[in-house]
Amino acid sequence: MQISHRNQKPSVATPPSTTTPRELPVSSPKGQARAATGFESASSFAPTSKRTAVALTAQQAAAPTTGPLALSSPQAQSAIQKSLDFLQQQTGSLARGVAPGAGISQAVTPRSVERDALGMTHVRLDRTHEGVKVFGEQLVSHLDQQGKVAGLTGSVSTIPAGLGSQPVKLTAQDALALAQKDFAGRTDRAPTAERVVYQGKDGNYHSAFHVELTHTKGLEGNERPRRMNYLVDANSGEMLTSFNQMGGIELPQARAGGTPGGGTPTTTPAPAPGKPTPPATGKTDDTSLYSGKVELSTTKNADGTFSLEDASRGKGVVTLDAQNKEQASRPVKITDKNDVWGESTDSTRNRAAVDAHYGAQMTYDFIKDVLGRDSLDGKGEKLVSNVHISNNFVNAYWDGTQMNYGDGDGKTAGPLTTLDIAGHEIAHGLTERTAGLIYEGESGGLNEAMSDIIGSGVEWYAAQKNKAVEFDWKVGEDAWTPANGNGDALRYMDDPTKDGYSVDNYKNYPKQTEVHGSSGIANNAFYLLANGGKNRTSGLEVKDGIGMEKGLKVFARALEHYMTPKTTFAQARQATVQAATDLYGANSAEVKKVQESWTAVGVN
Repeated sequence: MQISHRNQKPSVATPPSTTTPRELPVSSPKGQARAATGFESASSFAPTSKRTAVALTAQQAAAPTTGPLALSSPQAQSAIQKSLDFLQQQTGSLARGVAPGAGISQAVTPRSVERDALGMTHVRLDRTHEGVKVFGEQLVSHLDQQGKVAGLTGSVSTIPAGLGSQPVKLTAQDALALAQKDFAGRTDRAPTAERVVYQGKDGNYHSAFHVELTHTKGLEGNERPRRMNYLVDANSGEMLTSFNQMGGIELPQARAGGTPGGGTPTTTPAPAPGKPTPPATGKTDDTSLYSGKVELSTTKNADGTFSLEDASRGKGVVTLDAQNKEQASRPVKITDKNDVWGESTDSTRNRAAVDAHYGAQMTYDFIKDVLGRDSLDGKGEKLVSNVHISNNFVNAYWDGTQMNYGDGDGKTAGPLTTLDIAGHEIAHGLTERTAGLIYEGESGGLNEAMSDIIGSGVEWYAAQKNKAVEFDWKVGEDAWTPANGNGDALRYMDDPTKDGYSVDNYKNYPKQTEVHGSSGIANNAFYLLANGGKNRTSGLEVKDGIGMEKGLKVFARALEHYMTPKTTFAQARQATVQAATDLYGANSAEVKKVQESWTAVGVN
């Protein structure tokens, strides 16, 4: 299920009429400041009422003020039922995948219910067909402060009868064998194979198996971690699509902008030998590679040493040493005798860990202080970082549960533990816990862009607190080619084309569909929104951006509540317009700047 947009030029052949999305009815009352108004008329966001302040019932008062609600809670159950009732009234398309006499609850499965700081409640629903999950398709119902459904994000396509219920020729083991043949390597997690209904790139629906195979251990050099997803036709065995959901901060090709140098970055020198050790608690006395002097929250162990375990943030922030071995084999605690980290007398192995730990702490604080969310899952999820992954590993990645950092090779990259890289990779976890943007096509480009945007937000946030941190619009510049002195970067949000790989305008998307390269479209839209400026390709200018904080709130709200796994760039425009409307009003300057920014990058 996606936010529909009729005006977007399709990237695939137009599907047959049996699979054409049916859009949910739309009404368009004029919005007011902080009112839940709808998307533009081509959208499937269907507003039904204005949001006004009301007194909370006793039941509402007992629920968490903001954040995820337990699906079994009375508050969540009430929101789910209201959403199902609204769906039943608004569309008959879903009912085609339901047994005769069954309700709409058989066509969708509740995934999450979240209440936001504006008093709205959002119910995310996975679509099912004849009892089988429809891969990547969701609806999100939005309830106002009064508990009434104010709109729906998503569109529904008619799925032919029988695709979920009729027998298929292949078994799950058959599909797994086909995927393993393509994977051509060992796996280090139990493989999964699930029967699904899948809409192919030709627009037609198929009975299929979704197979996932993972390899993250024993990585060497530039070997890429893989969490491969395969969609295999359950009758013909055709590989309908495959993609790696584990991105990393990889470099898809050699970048323009400087010859790789050598050495390991030392932005802030370690204290000279023999310097007196300052007190260990409550001091900004820890020396990082990239962020100057920082203050780390740690834990004192029974033997009197200290470890990089922070119990003051959510369910914890922990940094471990992977010992240059397999990521999940035997990571060990990183300890220090006096809780002054990064001293010249400390083990050099601990220095990258200082940055990883600081980066995770700043990311947690940024998500909570700026975005208003308690860690990735909204419930204080523990952030675990593993440093020293493999040998000469020029990458960093989120593996679905933890962060993993390579040390670099000392030439093309130093330790990949900079603030923006930490924020980028941890943000992949935030995307997984919210919109679940699929890591291919336009949704994959958006997935990468959201990580770049949040990574830049973490760097910006830390710069407000730490004078040694310099905020800019580059990605990974402190770790990338550390010795050449050119300040070149992995990506450039102000001018994505500067890397010689990325595109900055949707008209060039067909030329660059790889997700790191296509991320430049949304990256530049965010830059123009927050900062103002011109898009190089279109020449269109956005004057006077709305600032980082507002821009970050808009994009993060869109990710959390208005994007779904298959969101396209055009749908992301609508999602951010709606997020800005919620936050600042339908006729606000902020909404206009969101529209101008997407227009400048060719997304209408």
